[in-house]
Amino acid sequence: MLRFRKVLIILFVLQSVLSYSQKILSKKEKYKVIDRIKELIDTQYVLANKTEIINNSLDSLKSTKKYKNIKDYRNFAEALSEDLVTISKDQHFKIQYNPELVSSRREERKRWQELEQIGEAENQKEVFDINYWYSQKINFGIQKVEILEGNIGYMKLTFFDILQWAQSTIDAAMGVLANTDALIIDIRDNGGGYISASYLASYFFDEKPTVWNIGYERPSSLRDTTYTYREIGGQRYLKKPIYILVNKKSFSRAELFAYCMKHHNKAIIVGQTTAGASHGIDFLEMDDNFLIQLPITSSIHPVTKTDWEGIGVIPHIKTTKEETLKVAYTMILDELIASEKDQELGRHYDRLKKKYKGIKEKTTN
Repeated sequence: MLRFRKVLIILFVLQSVLSYSQKILSKKEKYKVIDRIKELIDTQYVLANKTEIINNSLDSLKSTKKYKNIKDYRNFAEALSEDLVTISKDQHFKIQYNPELVSSRREERKRWQELEQIGEAENQKEVFDINYWYSQKINFGIQKVEILEGNIGYMKLTFFDILQWAQSTIDAAMGVLANTDALIIDIRDNGGGYISASYLASYFFDEKPTVWNIGYERPSSLRDTTYTYREIGGQRYLKKPIYILVNKKSFSRAELFAYCMKHHNKAIIVGQTTAGASHGIDFLEMDDNFLIQLPITSSIHPVTKTDWEGIGVIPHIKTTKEETLKVAYTMILDELIASEKDQELGRHYDRLKKKYKGIKEKTTN
């Protein structure tokens, strides 16, 4: 019965996202939402030195009556989102109108609190989870694994999923690629995700844990150090060329993966400068109708002592979007040719290089 109810709630929420509300947004609620945004920015936004500027700018926009004639809830959310990104230059800011999601989140919290009180929370872990179901459908972000001519591995990642869900799939993918002579990891158009990025990266480090990244969370003032994993589920991929493909749509956790691999000297980055969105977020309810995606954490790389916010991950090799894969592939062949002692195999690599230079990459980037 619980499973059936959960599915009904999910379907209701999904349906609501596709339809526009006919409710009229009042002036009182608009100002209440803006004041709540300012409060959250003041107390939780990761860059404390920018909070006053952002909030003063919101006050200025409110006084110019920019939002006066906006009566639609979604249009108001979109306008606020655009203004927050423009003012702060932080691409993680987003306001969402979704009263059904607010309600379902509250109901879910209440249900789990009740289950915990009666000691039944552990028994509900098997309840259908729409997020896990969707993650399975996209293979936990691993879209493609193949071995290109010349024994060069290729992995296309569209998302870094929750490690608990994705670990066995990552291990399986790296098992396929274990005996290749070089590896291309394609994170173009990858929108980010979770800490499975550091688990995948652990395949390229030895067993001794290395500081991967340091996160600072403003609300708690805590620093959280992420290390590479001592134990992984497969053979480590060491002392082989690794190339990572990026573009301007490589975002957030995908950028973290490229940035850390670059500055730990584990990979060559090829492509276009990434989005420049380094901050971690929380998703908070503001009232019965609106939620805010609020940046609350920053990254501190152990080598650079900074992050890529507003700058992006700058590739070692900049290319046009059409040439990215071809450039990485031919550079790998050059490395293999230079390192190969077997003359016949070296000639084989050279033939592949000449062949591939004539192929135009098909891309939608």
